[in-house]
Amino acid sequence: MAYESLQAVVGTAIVDSRFRRNLLAKQAEALQAFELSREESVAISQSRATTIQGFAQDMQSWISQHHSVMNSLG
Repeated sequence: MAYESLQAVVGTAIVDSRFRRNLLAKQAEALQAFELSREESVAISQSRATTIQGFAQDMQSWISQHHSVMNSLG
């Protein structure tokens, strides 16, 4: 799993200030354009970041942890 949807969310937030503000304010409509898995949606909702840098770190940590679990199962 490459988590392209999460990467797209972070990339969009970096270049689109309006999207970034909506994302960090936890506005659900900000994510409607992305095809996120249930796990990815939960990961985003659990982030308490107030900056895009913090959000990107949260998502990178989640991907690393989730990837490690998936590798140990498979």
